[in-house]
Amino acid sequence: MTDSVVALLFISLVWIGLAASVKRWHDCNKSGWWMLITFVPVIGGLWFLIECSFLLGTPGPNVYGSDPLDEG
Repeated sequence: MTDSVVALLFISLVWIGLAASVKRWHDCNKSGWWMLITFVPVIGGLWFLIECSFLLGTPGPNVYGSDPLDEG
């Protein structure tokens, strides 16, 4: 593959990953700016992993919309 195709694929995947992460932060009733916590060495990545992977979002609707688990 050419370098431009690889770069386009990389940018697309990063954009999708950021969008999914911000949706997850919103599910926890937190701003998408919490993504910046990952830039804190060691503890930031661990915080992101725990907060976005293991903890449930806020029950019921929040500032960012309704609970996706209630809509099913």
